[in-house]
Amino acid sequence: MSGPRRTQAGDSSWTKRGLPRLAAWLAVGHLLHAGADPVRLDLPIPKPWLGRTYDLQSSRALAQLAGDAGQLIELRERQEEEWKRQRNETSARVAPAGMAPAELQRHYHPPDDLLTKREEGGLKLVRQLGQNALSSADAADRARSTHLLREVICALNNNRRPPAPRNLDGFQVPLVLVDHAFNPVAKGRRPAANLEPETTGLELSRRQPADSTFWRRPADIAGLDLRCGFGRETLPDHAAVVWEYAGPKTSYGGNPGYDVRHGAAEAKVKFGETRSEPFTARIFWALGYHVDATDHVSGLRVRYDRRLLREFHLRKEILTTFRLFWFIPLHTMNLQQRRDPFDYIARAVLNDGRELTGAALKRELFQDPDREHPEDDPANFRVELERQIDHLVTVPVNFQVDDPRVASIGPWDFGELDHADRRELRGAGLLAAWLGWYDSRFENTRLKQVTESGRNELRHYFSDLGGTLGRGKGFFSGQGELPEAFEWTFTQSRFSRKHPDEPRGFRITGFKPIEDTPAFKEMTVADARWMARMIAQLTERQLREALEVSGFEPDEAELYLHKLIHRRDRMLHDLGLAAEPVSGIR
Repeated sequence: MSGPRRTQAGDSSWTKRGLPRLAAWLAVGHLLHAGADPVRLDLPIPKPWLGRTYDLQSSRALAQLAGDAGQLIELRERQEEEWKRQRNETSARVAPAGMAPAELQRHYHPPDDLLTKREEGGLKLVRQLGQNALSSADAADRARSTHLLREVICALNNNRRPPAPRNLDGFQVPLVLVDHAFNPVAKGRRPAANLEPETTGLELSRRQPADSTFWRRPADIAGLDLRCGFGRETLPDHAAVVWEYAGPKTSYGGNPGYDVRHGAAEAKVKFGETRSEPFTARIFWALGYHVDATDHVSGLRVRYDRRLLREFHLRKEILTTFRLFWFIPLHTMNLQQRRDPFDYIARAVLNDGRELTGAALKRELFQDPDREHPEDDPANFRVELERQIDHLVTVPVNFQVDDPRVASIGPWDFGELDHADRRELRGAGLLAAWLGWYDSRFENTRLKQVTESGRNELRHYFSDLGGTLGRGKGFFSGQGELPEAFEWTFTQSRFSRKHPDEPRGFRITGFKPIEDTPAFKEMTVADARWMARMIAQLTERQLREALEVSGFEPDEAELYLHKLIHRRDRMLHDLGLAAEPVSGIR
């Protein structure tokens, strides 16, 4: 099959001025790399839509791209100034704590055509990488810059990508259901494309992928501290201080949450996957992947603020409209459930030391606690009781302290660019199956810029690793944190009579990603054996400590430990590795 068509940069003259000109810059167009599929930068713009194509092998096109990115950054600065002005005017009339629900939505969710701070950071990288590629005399350096440029552009596109289809026609529904039912894993036949140069006699599964933005080869897996985790020397006690409410969660996501701060530290609080994600993040980190440091906190103390209650439901809506013949809307379904903030309050501590449960607080805090969503009406609060509340204590939370060195650009996808041909991402499919991490959707990943020692580098993160250690498959999705449903095995194999140590057939059972995950599908036996050898280096002590610090009860932790070891041993057997001296948890 022939490669993609390459085009030169279009005419640099513009026939219109003002906003249409900015629209042309925003629709940067198809970005082509030699031997790769086109990548399009899609950002929100008013009509008319104009487009421009760029050949990343063309110096003229790279210069134009870098210049256009600079223009977009200037546009973003003007948009942000106007947006701040409007917000300040609104806040001067009424503080967020007193705003009506519709006003809160407008206050925290900017117009769709406004470029975000995250997109501004991505555009700065587009400009920088374009300039680097343009000025580089070394072919390898230029190729690296254009490769990273494509990664950044894909991440920018994914920022605007909805987690569910916005529209579905009637005839599409059965096709979508059928497609959803079959998301295969470990069906690959082609070797990974990013392996280190072949060494004479080295079996394919022993060849390492080069360190990448996705993964770095761990030096001593068995020697890592998984209790503290993430390279930390001590385990932080997040419950030791009273945090201040900092703002609502305004992104997508099925689980509610909000932001908090204490001094210079800022953190994300998530009510969901409070035990599975801290554990799974530690395992992924130990095996060389980039993750956010995630901890289980049994009860977080947060200073009382009315806004915490009133802004609890400001996540982005996930709307799908079912249509007939594309034109006739039949029904719009909102997949984003609204949650009661009092369900996530264990107790309120008053200034005099008295305590109220979350349910009791709801009864006493409002003039009319029985109305639907009583926190929506600012006039419904009993101010005299509010003045008596010192802080709230939450139910268990999933807690992530923000790293000031790290800036998110946007999600990455397992099927974009060369991702499905990378051993580290194929092997992650075996790791995901061992732990039951079925939620490998694109919005659970992030491309981030990390600043260390004055240098910036891009890293691909696994940013949401919850939902593991439970039912690894279901028609729509699995379900995490179910000790009894977490199966004792997840692999099956047949062996050749002539070569009894080599699996003739290998498959993964009891596990299905929530959506097609091309890198998992392309995993070969060699990729699986590569990952299995790393998994086997984890010790029993490491797994036990990671389970305990993640909030599991002793009996649950013990059951999970036995199942993880049994799943691992069966996996090694089915991959023909049982006789190898690689296991750290026998």
